[in-house]
Amino acid sequence: MRRLLLLDPAGRAVLCPLEDGRRIRVGGEPTMAAVRVQARTAVWSTAGQWAAVAFDSGDVDWVRQIRVESPDGAGSHELVPAVTAFYLNASPCGRFLSHLSPGPLGLELGVSTVEDGALAVIERGQPLFWAWSPDSTQLAVHVEDRVLVVAADGSNPQVITGRAGSFLAPWWTADGSLLYVEQDLVIRSSDGTTHPLGIGAGSGRFALDPDGRRVALIDVGEDGPALTVLDLLTGQRVPVTAERTAAFFWSPDGRRLAALVVAGPGELQWVVFDGDELLRLAPFRPAPAWLREVLPFFEQYAHSHAVWSADSTELVAPGIDADGSTVAVVQSAEAPYGTELLPGARLAWWAD
Repeated sequence: MRRLLLLDPAGRAVLCPLEDGRRIRVGGEPTMAAVRVQARTAVWSTAGQWAAVAFDSGDVDWVRQIRVESPDGAGSHELVPAVTAFYLNASPCGRFLSHLSPGPLGLELGVSTVEDGALAVIERGQPLFWAWSPDSTQLAVHVEDRVLVVAADGSNPQVITGRAGSFLAPWWTADGSLLYVEQDLVIRSSDGTTHPLGIGAGSGRFALDPDGRRVALIDVGEDGPALTVLDLLTGQRVPVTAERTAAFFWSPDGRRLAALVVAGPGELQWVVFDGDELLRLAPFRPAPAWLREVLPFFEQYAHSHAVWSADSTELVAPGIDADGSTVAVVQSAEAPYGTELLPGARLAWWAD
């Protein structure tokens, strides 16, 4: 099923099947007379087949909560009260929801069990980024200048470095190895040994493919920054583009890398690299919320929100149409490379 999870300009979270254009509201709405409560962010759990939505009412009678839509369609329920979450990340198994919110000691990473609402505070500090282990039992957390591994219930934290470099989220491989930055891009094996890759820290922007073999990164060379793919087994580097790149995302099947490059004043463009050729899709004007809330942190969102469809054939991005309204821009990465615009999408991701 081709389906999108949208946040619309009215502050609602909806599922939108592309075949019929319906808007199915998810997360419900907290009941509060005379107070406008808006969906601030949302996430779709592919494994759990549920949606989580973070609501707040701004400064007016401050309603703050995270709600979860039941997978059986029975409705929504409050999962976390009194939390102003601005980012949500479902665990790979679908049993847990991790969430980021402001707290008294800086940003606060919490994990809630979807079944019963049990909440564990994992870490506090700023900046704060993380990744779920493939088996959902642990999180790798980058907070301030530390990288640590901690159990999903917050127990047994293990600091693996106190000299973290400039980067955002770490990445797990299927065998339990961990990729992060110190003075160099480093792989830490599951037995605790570390292996610097000998390429330096570069820009600190990188993303691991689903197979855990190739890393896309912004390589800073003598000729300036360039998007490059590094093979972790052979050490081979393959250049992708030297254009100004805002973000990049691997397809679910690991065959292609989609990058957003500057196409002109106020425009971005998907370029899709398959290892040999670079395909260019039609330019579009990106929506302000996406530019402000998502793209500066694209590595974190790559862990949780899908810009690629599950079959690795289509891409979605929130854009602006000719009338200045926000739309979901759905583009095919396969012939005939069509573009479909869905109105009313402040933010948009795949939910399939």
